[in-house]
Amino acid sequence: MAVKASGSSLSFSEIETEFGQNNDRDLGEYRVSQTVGALSNQPLDEGIPQGTSPIRFSDFYSKRLNVVIDYHSGSTENRPTVAKTRYDAAAGTGTHTVIGGFRTRPANSGGTKTRIHINKTIGSSNSNVNNCAVRTGTGWNTGTVLTVEIGSSGALYGAGGNGGEAGTSDGDKDGAVGGTGSSGLGIQYSGTIITNNGSINAGYGGGGGGGYRKVEREELFGGPVYAAAGGGGGGGQGLPGGEGLDGGADGTISAGGNGGNGGENNQAHGGGGGGGAGSSPGEGGEGGNNNDGTDGTGTVGGSGASGTHTGSIEGENNVQGSGANGGGSGAAIRRSSSSIEIVYAVSGTINGDISATGVS
Repeated sequence: MAVKASGSSLSFSEIETEFGQNNDRDLGEYRVSQTVGALSNQPLDEGIPQGTSPIRFSDFYSKRLNVVIDYHSGSTENRPTVAKTRYDAAAGTGTHTVIGGFRTRPANSGGTKTRIHINKTIGSSNSNVNNCAVRTGTGWNTGTVLTVEIGSSGALYGAGGNGGEAGTSDGDKDGAVGGTGSSGLGIQYSGTIITNNGSINAGYGGGGGGGYRKVEREELFGGPVYAAAGGGGGGGQGLPGGEGLDGGADGTISAGGNGGNGGENNQAHGGGGGGGAGSSPGEGGEGGNNNDGTDGTGTVGGSGASGTHTGSIEGENNVQGSGANGGGSGAAIRRSSSSIEIVYAVSGTINGDISATGVS
């Protein structure tokens, strides 16, 4: 529990209950200056004196134990464990730090100030739009002050959606819809405070696949049959970038992939694949008869084009596949439900929707 508010005298044992016992049982020993990740010169709690400044019992009224959750150590990773799991981990596992170091974190988070500190690049996974790079998790006790503090080197990215498969045969003549991007930050505790000095980014959708085309020439009825596959969609921008399929290029952390070109076989022309979405969108793939896929945009993957033909046809072996739509983008920030409230202390750079619901 947090130290009580002013109004009655405060005992040394009450301070020790909150922050732990220092070696000398000396009030002055609580004047700490600790660095954790990009959080430098941290006091025991905001407003508690540091260094040689005078310190008084009254400085501790309404103060809280600070616990810092580690999303700053190590290299880039994708969709790590949720913050609540890192809080619950045993001491010494490297998942969290108690400021001052005079005690371990309490099992009940109520009354603590728990700070989710992000200061590296973290990506997501693209199997579900609700997937987020970092999630607060559920199960925080009532009275927890939960903050998400993103440092200047911190960046959260949703994953890019995969490009749609191209139509390649009679049985699979239509292109497939591009995959949806996923999301950056998932908030599952109401009242979470965000201080963003880095960036929070949605993942972007993949381009749609182009359609297949098969034709039989009129003047050679019963003769040559020409078939051409479509081009695959480009992958969407994100981390990881979406996979480009059937000639489409993969998306990257900074751009959507280009769509694949449609096949060419005499009078048959496969449709070009759509470009992946992104802040730098991918271009649509080329088709051989002005049936190019469309470019991706900043919100959705480009559409694949349908297969086409040149010349006249009358045979029975004519098959035309349709191009497919591109996938939509994920969100920068998602809430687990519409009742979850978020407080923006510092908004910083946010690329994508912040009103979406659903976190998995």
